[in-house]
Order: sequence, then structure tokens, then C-alpha cells
Amino acid sequence: MSSNQNLPQAQSAIVITEFGESEVLQFVNDAAVPTVGDGQVLVKLAYAGINPVDYKTRQGLGWGAENIKNKQFAENKPAILGFDMAGEVVFSNVSEFNVGDKVAALNFNGGCYAQYNTVEAELLTKVPEGVDLEIAGALPCVGTTAKQLIDFAEIKAGEHVVMSAPAGGVGHLALQLLMRKVEELGIKLTLICSAEKYQKIESLIDTSQLKGWIDYTKEDQFPELNADVLLDLVGGEAGEKALTIVKTGGRVVVLPSIWAQKLKEAGADKKLQVEGFIAKPNAQDLAEVLQLIAAGELQLQIQATYPLADTAEAHKALEKGDSFGKIVLEI
Repeated sequence: MSSNQNLPQAQSAIVITEFGESEVLQFVNDAAVPTVGDGQVLVKLAYAGINPVDYKTRQGLGWGAENIKNKQFAENKPAILGFDMAGEVVFSNVSEFNVGDKVAALNFNGGCYAQYNTVEAELLTKVPEGVDLEIAGALPCVGTTAKQLIDFAEIKAGEHVVMSAPAGGVGHLALQLLMRKVEELGIKLTLICSAEKYQKIESLIDTSQLKGWIDYTKEDQFPELNADVLLDLVGGEAGEKALTIVKTGGRVVVLPSIWAQKLKEAGADKKLQVEGFIAKPNAQDLAEVLQLIAAGELQLQIQATYPLADTAEAHKALEKGDSFGKIVLEI
């Protein structure tokens, strides 16, 4: 618990007043510092990660945009994007967190492209010693998603798993978690990616332990691998193309989940079990991934770090789709 005396009233932030391309992201110095409600903590942010859901929200797509339209825009108020946050507690309404604690959270209420943000204490976790706040700020969305995705897939001993996009923000962490299952459960793992991305992931894993690799840029039709599970981190036409890899009656988990119905229809003749996956903020899952980072058992790759004022440029870089790991804002 702490006193709210001497807290600032205004802050620098990136706001949007309409949906659109990266130009709608505006840097301001007079955004209001959010008030702290019951069960909440106010954090002074050091870093905030950028994720694909951020630019989709900015474009007016998905649940994030729907929330903004129904709340801030409905009241003619600007909105602050961003779901990843790491920094230092400056005010607390709960006993579990004190001023000065280094913390991180996946906050689906947004507001992370700013100097200060409130977060429900139940979503907050302390950053372990030895984990840099830059890493902690880049981790929440991708780390939570990667862990929950692998848990959701319920991969069994000896199964053949195929995963696409293994060098993206979620993918490069999910890849490392899957490699642990190669050792623990004897699963067989095949990847779908370009030669360029394959070369990059060689810095993260021992590729000799892989079952195989498919270069989607050179394969007009994927081989029939009779795989048990497809972890599709792309969706769309690429996801449909990859269905030939899976055995009849096999399982497909797709992220983003909006493609689940399309893939279900495309895989109907093979009776594929297709499920969309959506991550949920969870402090315990984030804490577990942070502990793996602290123990050196998991690496988070940061592609680039931008100052808050250059958020529009950071969005443009992420939208190119060729990043290896995460793009981060330094607040």
C-alpha cells in the first residue's frame, strides 16, 4: 500500500483519436495519468512491447478496436494502445505490491504506450532478479501466448508436431518450449519458414534435433507428412496450404483464432480437429516464463528498440512482417 501524494497529473503518451494507418499515432505530453482503483497498482513504465494485435487495433480491427470504439471513442476521448508493460510500482492499492517493485503485466485494458499505467494487481507479476526490464516489457503478450498455446495443444509423447512462423514474436518462444518437449516427450518437430528465418533460429536451438524443415517460399505444395499436430501461427491461405501435412483426424491449432472456421472447412475431408486459440492474461503463466528467462532456459530475441515518440515507425517495422523476435518501445 502507498500514498498517492506527489504523483504526476500529466504524462507523455501515444494516443489515437481515429483508426487508420500509422500516421494516426500521435505523441502528446499532456495525457492524463490514470487514477488507481481498488485492487489496482500504478506503474511507471520503462518498456512496452509492440505486437501484431496493436497495429490491427490501430487499423480498427478485432476485439481491441471494438473496446476502444465502445468506450473511449464513444465518449470522444483519445485512446492509448499497448498491452505489454514492465516498470516500477509508484502507487499501490494492494498489500502484495509495494512502491519500488519491478513488475510486468499483460494488460488487455491497453494504455501501455505511456509513461504510467494502472493494472489489476491479479495480472501483475514481479520481475525476477537478473531479468532486464527491456526483456520483461517485451515478454508479456508473446510469452503468455507461447506458453498457453503449447499447453492448449496438449502434445503427447512421440507425436509429430509441425509449426509455422518459428521466428516471430510468439513463434521463437513457442519453438524453444517445443524443443523442451523434444527432450522430455520425444516429440518430432518440423518447421515451416523461409531459409532466412531458418538461419536465424539456428542461434536459438540445435536444429539437428528437428525432424525436418519446409521452405514455404520454394514449395508449391507441402508434403503429406502424416503429422499429428499442426501449430499454425499464420492462418489464411498459408494455413490452408499447410493442412496437407496433417494426418486424417489430426489436430490443428491456429493463432489467430479468426481463421479457425476457414481451416475447419478446408480440412473437412480429412476430418481435422481445428481449434482457434486466444491467449488470456495470467500472472502465473507470465511468472513461469519470466523464471525460464531468469534461469537462462529461454531466450527472448529483441529485433529493435524505439523511443516512445517513434511509435509510428515501430509499427511500420512490425507490419513489414520480417522481424525476428520482438520490437520494443523505451518509455
